[in-house]
Amino acid sequence: MYNVVLQASGGPLAQPTEWLLNPTSPEGAAIYLLLVVALGVVGKHLWDRHTADDEPEVDFSDVLDEETLEEGHVEGQLLDDISESHKTVTAPAAIEWETRAARVGEQWTTTLYITDYADYPSDGYLSDLFELTDVEFDLTAHITPKNQQRARDELQDIADDLQVDADLEQSVRSAYLQERANEAAATYKAVESGANVFDQGMFITVRANNKDDLRDSVQKVKSALRDDPANLTPKTAICRQDLALQSAAPIGDNVFGRESIALGGAVGALLSSPHNATILEEGGVEFGIHKDNQSPVVIDPFARDNGYAMFTVGDTGSGKSFGSKQNFIRSIEQSKDRIGIILEPLNNWAGVSEALGAKRITVGGTLGLNPLEIRQTPDHVQRAMGEDASPFNEKLDDAMSFLTNFFALRGISLGDRRTTLELGLKRAYKRNDITDDISTHGNPSPTIRDMMDVFEDMVDDPEEFVVRSDEEAGKIREDATWLLDQLRPFEGEGRHANLGKSSEFDIRNEKVIYLDLAQQEGSVDSSTALTMQLLISLVYERAKETDKEVVFVIDEARYIMQDAASLAFLETVFRHHRHHDLSIRLVTQTVDEFFEHAESEAILDQCAVKQFHRLDGMDDQWADEFGLNYAQMRYVQDAVPGNEDAGFSEALVGVDGEWRGIKVEAMPKEKQVIDFDPTEQRRSSLPGAGEGAVDTDVQEFREKLEEQTTNRQSSDAESISAKPDGGSMEGEDDA
Repeated sequence: MYNVVLQASGGPLAQPTEWLLNPTSPEGAAIYLLLVVALGVVGKHLWDRHTADDEPEVDFSDVLDEETLEEGHVEGQLLDDISESHKTVTAPAAIEWETRAARVGEQWTTTLYITDYADYPSDGYLSDLFELTDVEFDLTAHITPKNQQRARDELQDIADDLQVDADLEQSVRSAYLQERANEAAATYKAVESGANVFDQGMFITVRANNKDDLRDSVQKVKSALRDDPANLTPKTAICRQDLALQSAAPIGDNVFGRESIALGGAVGALLSSPHNATILEEGGVEFGIHKDNQSPVVIDPFARDNGYAMFTVGDTGSGKSFGSKQNFIRSIEQSKDRIGIILEPLNNWAGVSEALGAKRITVGGTLGLNPLEIRQTPDHVQRAMGEDASPFNEKLDDAMSFLTNFFALRGISLGDRRTTLELGLKRAYKRNDITDDISTHGNPSPTIRDMMDVFEDMVDDPEEFVVRSDEEAGKIREDATWLLDQLRPFEGEGRHANLGKSSEFDIRNEKVIYLDLAQQEGSVDSSTALTMQLLISLVYERAKETDKEVVFVIDEARYIMQDAASLAFLETVFRHHRHHDLSIRLVTQTVDEFFEHAESEAILDQCAVKQFHRLDGMDDQWADEFGLNYAQMRYVQDAVPGNEDAGFSEALVGVDGEWRGIKVEAMPKEKQVIDFDPTEQRRSSLPGAGEGAVDTDVQEFREKLEEQTTNRQSSDAESISAKPDGGSMEGEDDA
């Protein structure tokens, strides 16, 4: 019986029991592990039942309408598209690597690195590189501050090694080594004196659409880096274009590993390079924002040595009119001693003139405008004139040009009557005691009616005007009679009565003047060029008298540039305009008229500032005439025209042969003035206009200033009252 019991105890449970009693055995450990897992599963199940949410799950598609679901789908697709666009912008889909170049997306690139730097570079030493408008490149500089003590020790070791090498060298190379040792010693002394030290690595990625253009661009970049003022040593990353391109990435690390020690002054000189690539002239106005470095381009046309004139050209809708108006507003507001004059035939500047409170002179009205007016040349201008200069002869040529154009527009040929007309003109000046003597030019100028008085005397007493032969008398009487008849429109009741009397406007006492040609419904007739020539002549004569700078804008300049008869005088005005502080600014749509006549080309040469907005007609021929390279020509062809969506227009501006791409955009208040329409808006709606109107920014500044003044007075009063009257001030600073 006992044995049977023993067998029972050694049944199926005997072995598991033994394993449980011996947990260190493999079988016991496995059993305990299974028990733990089982307990964990049971516990998790019980916990889920305890914390289960009895609320049923809801599918949003069951509670949202179809329109909302569709909008959500569209928004999701837009986000996916944006995500894909960001991927494309951040990195190309594929890169093809070569030894010296790489095909990145649709472009070929070559990345350069700098091996040697100048110890003490000049400020803006990379400005020549940033001025390259015909090369597409990216420049990345890695600037890392170094531990000052470690840098000092490293520089000391370098200086010591160079000095030892210089002392040991017995060849001609010793002078070079000694020079390097002296430079290293100077750098060490600078660091010892507290100069900050940096690790500097620089990479330039040059881009082009094909390998040939890339090769040329790389040579231009290397040349700009090697020459003064940069004096760097650029090298191509051969067989390491991948690492160099990563190092040149805007957010990449310097995985290429090439670095050099730079002092704080060298870093400052580097950072000033993009700034120096722009144009910043004291006393100038902002023409726009530099397309590459976003710095302002500030130009002063009155600071040019070769003249103050400029021209702006661009297609319709290119933004040339908007930019010209903005530049005009800034120019006259920049200086209180500056006068602005507007001349254009299509009333496109009526809003700006109204907004600026310009004096409006209607040429077709009753206001007197004298084509024969001559003004005395100031003494300082006389001293600057050449010995052979004759303002009187220039005025005679101008007056004859006006009268010749007057007859030509009426389809009448002067023929041999021209000599009689010239005689009557000179005699009219002589009767007012005006001669070649400049001191007489201050006398009252004759008018065309005074000329008619001379012709009347010729009819009554032709013998007085005979030069040699009595036979001349008959021709003089006949010519004078004919001229009296033809000049009848300048009489009191004639169509051009206002042009037959003395001028009745003065630019000296006006800030802005708008010369309105009074065209019907914006049309331009055959007399436009004649009238514009007259007004240019009058402005020129008035500019002689005033000691203020005059900004004279001529819009739709093609009407006068196409007229050969008036170009001779216009060339004279442009040749002498800077002597009278006159800045003439031509605005037109095409460049053809500048090359139709020798005089118009001479006028173009007098324009020191040239500005091109988008111009489809800018081809190789015109680019060569203006000295533009291929990239600059393409920039003009592809420039962004002015539109509300973009908020700006692009232009290429040239100053003394240097070209900059700019973005032209106006401040909100400027735009209100430029877009002002006097037919639909009141002047009181303009910023700063209306009774008692004060600029918001100015008002805020005034309130802040008053608040500070009040607080300061209150503080002063408290501090004064806290002091004992007449007491000693000793010990006041003791705690």
